[in-house]
Amino acid sequence: MLLPALALLLTAPAHAVPDDFEFELEGYYRNRAILLADGLFGSDKVGFYADQQGDARMMVQRLRLQPGINFQNRAKFFLQTDVLDDVAWGDNQSMASTALFAGDPTATGTDGVEQDVFKLKRAWMEFNVPVGVVRVGRQASSWGMGLLANHGDGFDDTFGENHYGSTYDRAIFATKPIAIIQTIAGKDPDPIPLYFAVGVDRLVEDPLTQYYGFNCTTSNADGTPIVEGDANYDPRCDPDSDGYHTLSHEFDADRVDEDRGPTWWADQQDDVWEMVYALIYRGEGIDLAGSKADLVAGAYLVNRKQQETASNVLIADAYLKFLWRGIYLEAEGLTIQGKTYAISLPGALNADEAGVLDADSGLDKALYKDANIWGYVARAGYKQEGYSFVMEHGYASGDDNPADAEFTGRPLHPDYNVGLLLYEEVLAYVTAATWTDSAEGLWSNGGVYNSRYIYPQVTWRPMDNWEIIGAWLMAWPDKPDGSRILCAPDDAVECTSTPATAKSIGWEADLGVKHRFHEHVLFSLETGYARTTDRLPYESVGLAFTTKDGKPVGNFYTLQSRIAFEF
Repeated sequence: MLLPALALLLTAPAHAVPDDFEFELEGYYRNRAILLADGLFGSDKVGFYADQQGDARMMVQRLRLQPGINFQNRAKFFLQTDVLDDVAWGDNQSMASTALFAGDPTATGTDGVEQDVFKLKRAWMEFNVPVGVVRVGRQASSWGMGLLANHGDGFDDTFGENHYGSTYDRAIFATKPIAIIQTIAGKDPDPIPLYFAVGVDRLVEDPLTQYYGFNCTTSNADGTPIVEGDANYDPRCDPDSDGYHTLSHEFDADRVDEDRGPTWWADQQDDVWEMVYALIYRGEGIDLAGSKADLVAGAYLVNRKQQETASNVLIADAYLKFLWRGIYLEAEGLTIQGKTYAISLPGALNADEAGVLDADSGLDKALYKDANIWGYVARAGYKQEGYSFVMEHGYASGDDNPADAEFTGRPLHPDYNVGLLLYEEVLAYVTAATWTDSAEGLWSNGGVYNSRYIYPQVTWRPMDNWEIIGAWLMAWPDKPDGSRILCAPDDAVECTSTPATAKSIGWEADLGVKHRFHEHVLFSLETGYARTTDRLPYESVGLAFTTKDGKPVGNFYTLQSRIAFEF
């Protein structure tokens, strides 16, 4: 259905669009080759993953199309679709009778699952009103450096690719507040670049996972029915007042679409929604001490709520960027604060509080979480046309005990790429393997996770459209939990075991060459080598490792190349 609709839109200017409409098309087609190896030169016997012989190699691709219709710069409509989104090259679903005779490639993703060839990811409209601009629909969300909200578009990372992107169903209004005040006062608006935006996101109308907030069983340990008067009788497990438990479920239970009532969309109790506020000064090319300077500063606030789980969370994010005479400063810091009973993922339940009800909400305290999450990235350096040096430092708070009432760990956005290996591959694999599919919401997906790091970078531009980039990364754990990041005797947190001795998680060295030719073709060749310490649980998750001084260490190598056509 999508392909005919897209074809109609692409041909519309020639057949149906009036003269006062303009057709726009943006996007890219990208291929990326990836090699992952154990050690700098790899091994014929052991691969990146312990259960795999030899190096890991893959070719992936994506076609992104963003067509739009523009009516006199007053009203616009856009679509964004991904075609073959991170699909691996070749026939990976045995469409041919034998692999040797394969000729028709399939649409298999890097997770091994066959996916839709076309994914309509975003569709939105934007239009002018007398005092600002309104945007409505399924749209990208981005702020600052992208630590919290990251659109995931284009090729804006020093190394690596964007794979995720923040997308919300949103209605948002943006304006220049000072200009409005000046107009009301009868003065000519002064072009002060101060912007204010307010929006609302509808995140969930009815989650397919049924939230209960309490356990129900129909029988006692000895097999007898639980009846009214028993010590463990709960009226919530007897909704029809039959005098005995008729419901059986855990804190949450999966449903199928047919289990929803006919008016599920009208129930407000289980809706998740948020208010969004942003204030930003965007001074580009301003005069400062006889030179031009860029100064961008702002704040971004989000208040997210769900009535059913008594969730009320406030997210605050501040951003600053300054560039003057080559002096470069950029920073973003965020915090997530609030209370919730919504995190019912395996491994995050507080079993000690199970069965104890909160007096105000009536919810089981096993699910109670007090969010206290922090993260930041700061950069400082010197930039010139032919070269630049940047020192970067970042942090994502961890959680040494996900099952207690304090929820303090959250990775930075996975499309804010830091290096090629340590976060992007190794810790992403460790978190996925230890949390498993049932707690996918706690994976890092390649984002900065439970650590602080330094990341100095040097860029040299020897000629037009050429860049040579070198970087070095070193990371230290924040709050080791004994599972994903192992504990050491000197750690400030309490762990049941302390098998690790190293202070750091490890280090990584990266080198990249990038070139743009024919104006639209982008080429990059990127390589990285990482050495990780006994802070990681190699054996239990299936990562390759060697032994040094009786302790496991990881030596990982990658070589990656991208060729893309951007339009």
